[in-house]
Amino acid sequence: MIAQVASRSPERVQVLGVPVDLLDRDGIIGWMTRALADPWDGHCRHVVTLNPEYVMAARRDTAFNMAIEEADLVVADGVGVALAGRLLSGRSGQPARMTGVDLTEWLAGAGEHLFLVGAAPSVAATAREALVRRFPAARIAGLWTDGSPRPSHDGATRGAIQGSGARAVLVAYGAPGQVTWIARNRAALAAGGVRMAIGVGGTFDYLAGTVPRAPRWMQRFGLEWLYRLAREPRRWRRQLALPRFAGLVWVGWLWRRGNRARRLVKTMAPARQRPETTPPCASAAPPATPPTSISDERSPTHQTKSS
Repeated sequence: MIAQVASRSPERVQVLGVPVDLLDRDGIIGWMTRALADPWDGHCRHVVTLNPEYVMAARRDTAFNMAIEEADLVVADGVGVALAGRLLSGRSGQPARMTGVDLTEWLAGAGEHLFLVGAAPSVAATAREALVRRFPAARIAGLWTDGSPRPSHDGATRGAIQGSGARAVLVAYGAPGQVTWIARNRAALAAGGVRMAIGVGGTFDYLAGTVPRAPRWMQRFGLEWLYRLAREPRRWRRQLALPRFAGLVWVGWLWRRGNRARRLVKTMAPARQRPETTPPCASAAPPATPPTSISDERSPTHQTKSS
């Protein structure tokens, strides 16, 4: 059972106008532990797994951006977002990278009651079997694959979750659907006892083995997108967001460095102007000779004749 400690909000930075929380891996797990612990405050926490495609989409979609902004925890799902968080914030640390797969596996290993929403029926069922097989403590309260992120399906999906005993709901509707679905339904989920909802994207496909993950070395260097593109060339249009994201981050980093340089110049400018207003030689100049009177300027001979 998860430790019983209180939940608190993490520190947040901006990546191209989209928030991400500046937490390392231990900080993320600690935050989730507190959010799921007793005593529970009755709120359903919303966790967003942010990748570059999310960032680029949120820059165009105000509702999507607002849903991310109002989430309780935004983690970096990708090396690009993690690195951008450090470069654009100017902080010494950077957000840890934790994917939907990482969060799902941690929850399963912690013995939380999970409910799986989304993906194809066979994929969700296979993902459930994989979690139970790999994590003896895993508790799958149920799954629901008949709905969609459309508001017209909300009631049926919530009805399947309520009464299941789930404490965490994993939503695999993709972006922006899973994020806006959670934002729209989190109050109703809390009323049914759900303490956390996470958008996990293609996690069920990875767990089921229908989409293999990139080799470890590619994950370490942030090249999963290249591996996925090589296996699924039809994704090339979606992948165009990645160079655009990288270009905007680079421009933002240059702009921030330029601002720092300009601030430095401003702080140094008065020090350079002081010598111009007070020349160094002024203090060494001899005192001025007081002017003499006209009578004092007359020669002794002239004074004698006058007398």
